[in-house]
Amino acid sequence: MTSPASDQSSRPSWAAIALIGVITIFWGVNFPSIKIAVSEFPVWTFRVICVICGATAMLGIGSLILGHSPFVAKGERRKAALAGLCNIGGFQLCVAFGLMVVDAGRGTIIAYTMPLWATIFATIFLGERLTFTRILGLFIGLSGLLVLIGPGLTTLGASFNGTLLLLAAAVLWGAGTVLIKSQNWTTPVIILTGWQFIFGGIPILLGMLLFETGVEIGPISTKAWLAVAYSALVPMIICHLVWYTLIGMLPASIAAISTLAIPIVGVYSSAILLGERVGTREWLALCLVVCALAIVLVPPSDWRRKKR
Repeated sequence: MTSPASDQSSRPSWAAIALIGVITIFWGVNFPSIKIAVSEFPVWTFRVICVICGATAMLGIGSLILGHSPFVAKGERRKAALAGLCNIGGFQLCVAFGLMVVDAGRGTIIAYTMPLWATIFATIFLGERLTFTRILGLFIGLSGLLVLIGPGLTTLGASFNGTLLLLAAAVLWGAGTVLIKSQNWTTPVIILTGWQFIFGGIPILLGMLLFETGVEIGPISTKAWLAVAYSALVPMIICHLVWYTLIGMLPASIAAISTLAIPIVGVYSSAILLGERVGTREWLALCLVVCALAIVLVPPSDWRRKKR
């Protein structure tokens, strides 16, 4: 991974843009997948399965196939543990408890205010420049997510604690992103990702043992098993590996803002897979988020060249 320089080139590479597309689609489709899975599967057990699959795959591929040491390098373990607790354990716990009292779709949108917190943390702790284009892109992108929340904001008072937990999830993810960016890692990203699953998975495992011991699992449909398999393999392995690779390639604020399209994909994939309605608010939100991404990912100099 690259060093925590205060800023990198303002122009993301085509490889970075392609990786952003990968996590946008795969993490976005994971929203309806999770909804299908937890409708028949205990939530904590489901999350433990996902974490175990992620850790096993990352460390197995990294050590047995790629030949890396399966351990985090000395001097990097404390920060890797903190990042895992923020990115995996803290985020998952806050979302799980928050969604008990907040509507799942709107709650997910609240959790994806992460770019706001990551941008603030990156400016304070990494010295990244808070440029006009980043501020504008962040504002427009968050406006798109606000459009999706819509009338649901008027009911937040009835679920204030859940809303705070979901905001805490966003803050923890933003903090974890900056933690990863702040270190000049010698540990290969695939090994680092695997250990984040282990560190972050400990509180999730404790939650399963505390809340779901003795819970009987009824018959699981093929559709639910496929959803569990997808969530445990594709987002947990591919998306997390791509995400931590992106953090090494881009300034933390730009990497964070690039996630704004994920909940939009979640809304549309839910419409396709679950039959949920897509209306005017969803289309407007999509336009705003696409505009935000264009502003952040395409430097102003490129727009000026295109006008000539």
